[in-house]
Amino acid sequence: MSGGAEIVGLNAASALPLVLMTLGAIAMPPVAKRIAIPVAVAEIVYGFAIGGSGFDVAGDPNNPFIRFLSDLGFAFFLFLAGLEIDFKGIERRLGELILPFFSSSFAFVLSISISQLCGWGLWPGIAIGATSVPLLLAVVREMQLNTTNLGQTMIAFAAMGELITILVLSLVEVQTVADGDFSRMMFGMFLLFSLVVSSVVGASLLRSLMWWYPQYFKQLTAHDDPTEIGIRVGFAMMFAFIGLSILTHTEPFLGAFIAGAILSFTIRNKGALEHKLASMAYGFFVPIFFIHVGIRLEISFAMLSKNATEIFLILLVMLIVKLLPGLFLRLRKMAWPAIIATSSLLAAPLTLVIAIMELGFKNGAVTKEMSATVICAGIVASLVFPSVARKLLRNEPVPPSNEQEVAHH
Repeated sequence: MSGGAEIVGLNAASALPLVLMTLGAIAMPPVAKRIAIPVAVAEIVYGFAIGGSGFDVAGDPNNPFIRFLSDLGFAFFLFLAGLEIDFKGIERRLGELILPFFSSSFAFVLSISISQLCGWGLWPGIAIGATSVPLLLAVVREMQLNTTNLGQTMIAFAAMGELITILVLSLVEVQTVADGDFSRMMFGMFLLFSLVVSSVVGASLLRSLMWWYPQYFKQLTAHDDPTEIGIRVGFAMMFAFIGLSILTHTEPFLGAFIAGAILSFTIRNKGALEHKLASMAYGFFVPIFFIHVGIRLEISFAMLSKNATEIFLILLVMLIVKLLPGLFLRLRKMAWPAIIATSSLLAAPLTLVIAIMELGFKNGAVTKEMSATVICAGIVASLVFPSVARKLLRNEPVPPSNEQEVAHH
């Protein structure tokens, strides 16, 4: 047993950090709810507290077993990011996605240009221009706007922004790995293109199979299936595409995202399947990833004092690069408070900021200090901007609930 445990890095040194991280995964959601902050922020702060920059009780952050759990949480997070894409809504509102596509692309041009001008580099520019769905979706649902035109517009902008973020990140990853070698970069682009094309073909084939064998696909989404075949297929797709990404020399995170997107494209009414997969991921693996990020953060009072101006500037640029393209929403007759609220929520992509900085650091393109600085700005953005958005959206008309409609009739 001891030999097998050593292979995966499970040893005495893993015991205490595993216990502490598990306790944090349980304790942080109610704490975050009580003090009204995103759960991811609470988990990062907890990790920071038990890590080397805090009380230093978590041990080596590079412990192989803990690192494995963290990487698995990262893969699950991106798999679910792909799974959350609403292809049914995209197809229904295809013509309305032109403006979100243009706006998100413009935001990246601005963020990367400003980042290079300020000397922060390419990867921080991607993090600053990134867009993520979860936080915006949480606020939209909380304000009961998800069925309104405003809510649908906000979700469309976030979804398109997240897709473009993953695409830009993949292209920059290929360029970074090539390290200036043109032929190697072109080969990497070819492999990336091959992976995407094969994924599209595979998704289309699965969609056709679903048409011919609907009973099998219904079993995947069944709530009471004792074999849990849906969970097995989800896991199999995620790990299979991670393996394909490794074989094509592209970043494994892309494979996890593509697997989730293919599953979402194939099964439009995901039913209980998405809930089950999200419960497993967000119940343990994803929190372990965020706590591990906090453990590895090297932030001190001296570092904050030294980089306070830079953190503020990054925070400001995060808002500006979403607000300027957001002005095009006036073309849809959107009111100014709604435009500012939408831009604020799009400017708080904490989860993807962390993921991008993690990858940038792993590729040697970002220093630890720069990574910590951008993540600090991302944490502040996730605390400030959603609060601003909630205040601006308070007066938005909310559709009546079913109970209210029944009482009215």
